[in-house]
Amino acid sequence: MALTKVTSGGITDSAITSAKINDGAITNDDIKSDAAITAGKLSATLDLSSKTITLPSASVTAHVTQTDTTDIETNIALLGFYRATDHSKAKYNLVDQVIDEYTDATGVDAGNSTNESLSSGVYVGAIAGSAPTGATSTDTSISGYTTLVLSAASGSVVVPSSANVTMLVVAGGGGGAGTSGGGAGAGGLIYKATHALTAQTYAWVRGAGGAAHSGSSSVGNVGADSTWTDASASVEFTAKGGGGGGYQSTAATDGGSGGGAGHDVDGAGSATQSSQSGDSGTYGFGYDGANGRSADAGQNDYNTAGGGGAGSAGQAATSTESGDGGAGKDYSAIFGTAVGDSGWFASGGGGGYVSNVAGLRGHTSAGGGGAGSATANGSGDDGQALTGGGGGGSGDGGTGTTAAGGSGIILIRYANSAFISVGDLTLQSVANTAESAPTTGDMVTLIEDAAGTATINTDIKGYISRNGGTTFTQGTLVDEGGWGTNKRILAFHNLDISGQSSGTSMKYKITTHNQSASKETKIHATSLAWA
Repeated sequence: MALTKVTSGGITDSAITSAKINDGAITNDDIKSDAAITAGKLSATLDLSSKTITLPSASVTAHVTQTDTTDIETNIALLGFYRATDHSKAKYNLVDQVIDEYTDATGVDAGNSTNESLSSGVYVGAIAGSAPTGATSTDTSISGYTTLVLSAASGSVVVPSSANVTMLVVAGGGGGAGTSGGGAGAGGLIYKATHALTAQTYAWVRGAGGAAHSGSSSVGNVGADSTWTDASASVEFTAKGGGGGGYQSTAATDGGSGGGAGHDVDGAGSATQSSQSGDSGTYGFGYDGANGRSADAGQNDYNTAGGGGAGSAGQAATSTESGDGGAGKDYSAIFGTAVGDSGWFASGGGGGYVSNVAGLRGHTSAGGGGAGSATANGSGDDGQALTGGGGGGSGDGGTGTTAAGGSGIILIRYANSAFISVGDLTLQSVANTAESAPTTGDMVTLIEDAAGTATINTDIKGYISRNGGTTFTQGTLVDEGGWGTNKRILAFHNLDISGQSSGTSMKYKITTHNQSASKETKIHATSLAWA
């Protein structure tokens, strides 16, 4: 039935009774059109307390699925690490989050951290050990490294534990020759970028330079060898002394690098320092000396030659001048100012002046090689001490002493961390201020299993504090994947920190345990977030 109109007065008080409602007795006839329902027929209240209203059965389906943001949170941290590296930033803030890439120690509370050692953007637990002893002196001009300078004639070095070092062993340079003499050869040079030392006592001998002669008619003296020997008397390195320069028609001598010939013979010395191959490539350097120049028909060009160096052969005499010594090698970038500012080692000596061709001069060369005589009766310069340079050749008719070779040297460089033992680490951050007291915290950290494999939540643990470190709550780290060889992403999310005393001073703490040479855990970066 359709209702089209309800007017006042259409329903009377007696038209609708509770009995009719209770029994369902209202019929179509009880409702009349137009005037059948009046205001008085409806009471102010409707009492349904004794009846049950039954609705049709139905179900409500959830149309919004809850999203797991764990991966998103981790990826934000990884992007933060990437941008920190890209822009060389150490520590910076995001909204309710801090990123620490360990470019430097800005974000770490050194006062509340222990055994933390930062090197090349990585924290590792380190316990300082004993450094090697017995060197003549040490040099620290290259940041992060120490160089042992073995410049005494002989001695021993006590190495407390195994470590890789960089070795430079240079023999004594040869002595220059007398009358119309050629330059002497440089001492043999051994450079090995990576060499393993073990806990023992090593002995060294630093080769002296070839001695000068008091007479003018003489071949130069050969320099002395430099050696490095382990405790069992096994010689690990021998650098050969440089060859002496030749004079007039007498040939030069062989040596680590060969001596240069005099003016009237093709008698250059040969190199005896053989090149060798090792874990860092080729090591062992020495080159031949050069030949002098005899007088061509109708010419007076009796010129002398240079001795060989660690970097190249000596220079041969020409029709207009005597030869320069062979080049040395520059290790200033590796050993700094350990033996002066030049950083050059093992250059041959230059050929001497010959008086019957006007305008000739003695030649010089970098790396400690002595200049040849610049006057008719003069002697060449001595090779520079502690470089293994060869002595310069004497002039024609020289009556003074000949030139001496430069003494050799042994240098051993190691990273300052090389003799530090691996130990357990506590790495605590500086405080980061939240806008209001957080109730949850997230941590993401990048680690490297440098040795062995760390068991998470046993060998490495993570904590968060909201009250400046007064109280820390440990989170359960989860392995969320790799980011390189032996490198893992560890994280926990939504750690409940509401039980801590209220505060806005956010800190993280990472600890490593059971660390040793066979289990070394490195920490590359950490993100702390809160909500």
